[in-house]
Amino acid sequence: MVSESGFSLTQAINFEPLRVKPNASLEHVVTLLSQTKASCVLVVEQQKLLGIYTERDVVRMTAKSQNFADLTIADVMSKNIVSVNASEVTDIFTVLNLMRIHRIRHLPILNELQQLIGIVTPRTIRKVFKPADMLRSRLVRELMETRVIQAFPLTNILDIALLMAKNKVSCVVIKEENTGLESYPIGIITELDIVKLRAQIKDFSWIQAKEVMSNPLKPIKNDNTLWSAHEKMEQENIRRLVVVDGEGKLSGIITQSSLLRVLDPLEMQATIKILQQTVDEKTLELQDKNRLLEKEIKQCQIVKSILSKNETEYRNIAEELKIANQQLQQLANSDGLTGLANRRYFDYYFQQEWKRLSREQASLSLIMFDVDYFKNYNDTYGHLLGDECLRKIATILKKSIKRPADLFARYGGEEFIVLLPNTDLEGAIHLAKHICLQVKSLDIPHINSNISHCVTVSLGVASTIPKLNKSTQSLIAVVDKMLYKAKSEGRNCIAFI
Repeated sequence: MVSESGFSLTQAINFEPLRVKPNASLEHVVTLLSQTKASCVLVVEQQKLLGIYTERDVVRMTAKSQNFADLTIADVMSKNIVSVNASEVTDIFTVLNLMRIHRIRHLPILNELQQLIGIVTPRTIRKVFKPADMLRSRLVRELMETRVIQAFPLTNILDIALLMAKNKVSCVVIKEENTGLESYPIGIITELDIVKLRAQIKDFSWIQAKEVMSNPLKPIKNDNTLWSAHEKMEQENIRRLVVVDGEGKLSGIITQSSLLRVLDPLEMQATIKILQQTVDEKTLELQDKNRLLEKEIKQCQIVKSILSKNETEYRNIAEELKIANQQLQQLANSDGLTGLANRRYFDYYFQQEWKRLSREQASLSLIMFDVDYFKNYNDTYGHLLGDECLRKIATILKKSIKRPADLFARYGGEEFIVLLPNTDLEGAIHLAKHICLQVKSLDIPHINSNISHCVTVSLGVASTIPKLNKSTQSLIAVVDKMLYKAKSEGRNCIAFI
C-alpha cells in the first residue's frame, strides 16, 4: 500500500493498538488509556471491530458527571465506526481525506475479511511521512488555530472538562490572572490529562487547573517555521504546541493535523496541476472569444460553425492533457539515466507484489547489488564515463529479464535492485550469478579497482514468503545486510541467506 510519493501507508499503521473485549469494565479501560498514553481503545472480539472509545469520550462523560462504576466498555463505546479496508487505499491522501471529511483522529484499518489490522492517527502518519520543503519555508502563524479555549489557574478541573466537551476541543490553555484583554499562557490541559486524572481519582471536582496543567509550558513562537514545530513535537513527544508572539502573548495552537495539511502530496502532481491550469486558461480564453463572436455575428449558421470549431479545440486540448499525463506518469516511474524503473515505482510495485504473494503464500526474492569501487572509477575516468558505465550495466539487466513480472530498478547512485515474484532463493542465486558474469563480460576497464582490471559488482540475495502483518522493509533489511556481507568478504561475489 504505497502512495505515489513513495510513502508506505503500512509504515503509518499502528499494528498493536490498545484493544479490549466488550465486557471490560470502563474503569479498567480508563486506567489503560492513562497508563499507555493511547488516545483511544478499540473494542474487539474474535478479531472483529465492535466499537471505539477515545480520550474525548472520557472528557465528555466526565463533563456530564457520569458515574463510571458498573459500566462496561460495550455500554459506552461508539458503534458507528468509520474504518477503511486496506485493499481500497491507493495512497495516504485517501486516508487524510477520510479523516478530514468525517472529522476523526482515529481510522481503523481492516483486511479483506473485515478483521482489524491496526489503526492510523495523525501522530502515526507524522512519524513516517517525510515533511515537504515547504515546512521549512512556511511559518507557524500561517496554519495555527487562532480560536483557543482558555481558563484561569484557579478554574475547577470539572469546568475545564465542560469547556472541552462543549467546544469539542482536545485542550484548554491556562492563562495568567489579571492580564486584562491580553492572554499570557502559563500552562495547558489536554484530554490525556483528564484521562489520567480520572484513572487516579474518582472525585476530582475540588482540583484546580494549576495542579494539573503542564508546567513549565514549552510554547513555540508564531514566526518560527513549521519544521521547527514538527521537530519540537518529536522531541517533546506531544501532539500540539501553544503558539505565542514575540512578547509571550497567546497567538494560537498548532497541532499534528495542521502539519499534515501542508505535506507535499507528489512531486509530479505539481507539474500536472500546472498543465491543468494551462488548459483552464485556454478554455477561458476560448469562452471569451465565443462571447465576442456571438455579439458581432448575428447569423445562426456562423455561430454554430464557431461553436463546432471550439468544441474540436476543447477535444484537442483534452487529448493533449491526456497524452501529457501519460508522459508524466512514465517519467515519474523511470530513472532518467538508465531507463530502468526508479526508486518510487519500485516501492509501489514491491508493495503490490508483497500483498499478492502474501495471499498466495508464494516466494518473493530480492537481489541488491552495486558497482565495486565506483567512486574510484568516477575519480579516475570522470562522471560522464561513470554514467555511461551505469547505462551499460542497465542494458545488461534489461536483456536478463525473462518474465513480465520481474522488475529491475535503479535503487540509488550505483546501486541496483531486482524484484523476483514467485522465485525461490535458488532461482534468485542463479540470476545473481548470471548478472555477475554479464557485468564482467562487458570488460569495462577499471585500473583503480582493488580486485579486478575491469568493472565488477557485489551482490546480496534474500528470499521470503510475504506476510500481511510484516513490512516490506524486513526483506529490504536482509538483502542489504547480504550486500554488505558480500563487500566485507572481498567484493566481486554473492552473499545470500
